[in-house]
Amino acid sequence: MTALQNNDLYIGELLIRDGIIRQEDLDRGLTEQKKSRDFLCSTLVRLGFASEEKIFSILSLQIGVPFFNLKEAKIDPLILNRVPGNFALACRFVPLKAVDDVLYIAMADPMNTGAIDEIKSYLGIEKVKIFLSGDDDIRQTIKTFYGI
Repeated sequence: MTALQNNDLYIGELLIRDGIIRQEDLDRGLTEQKKSRDFLCSTLVRLGFASEEKIFSILSLQIGVPFFNLKEAKIDPLILNRVPGNFALACRFVPLKAVDDVLYIAMADPMNTGAIDEIKSYLGIEKVKIFLSGDDDIRQTIKTFYGI
């Protein structure tokens, strides 16, 4: 279980408070999430209760990681060449750009320190600036740029 999944109930309460979903939506989402073992936010999007952008923008406020809309992203082609598509897919991230000694990435689960450590190790970098993006957007962007 990841750090985000530990906060599912609280995230659901924020989404209800902000009028993004209803209590019934949260209850159904939690039931489905237990079956799929996916993120609650991704489950709510898959069930059609709210858009990925709305849900993940609320989540970004809760966890203190800025939301990044990959649909509007201009990704540096040089950084795409440094990161194999299968690796990006396995760690569920999209490399955005590298500036000086900092790699900018978008992740669906920015609390996954194991994946972050793996990215740093694989690419031989120490500093990563992380942005939150929806899981579907991560997968679609990887498919678009890497053909996977």
